[in-house]
Amino acid sequence: MSKKNFILIFLAALVLTGGGGYYWWQKERAQLPEYIASGNGRIESEMTQVATTAGGRVEAILVKEGDMVEKGQLLARMDTAELKATLVRAKANSGAAWR
Repeated sequence: MSKKNFILIFLAALVLTGGGGYYWWQKERAQLPEYIASGNGRIESEMTQVATTAGGRVEAILVKEGDMVEKGQLLARMDTAELKATLVRAKANSGAAWR
């Protein structure tokens, strides 16, 4: 086999391997998980305010911006030390009122 034929065969094999690898990479990349939708268009949303029934400090935020959440999922935990102290005072006052 001449040197020219060897180079042509090598280049053809290189192009075929590279093209096959690129095709496989594109095919694998195009497959999204079931829970993610894909398409073109415009998404509009509304900002939702989250509030508690009692004021206080946030102890921990359990999700990050952009996380997927489900209905009923706990998003943050409030620091309840002040509420517990108020309950203890109320119980103490209640006990003193009956004496």
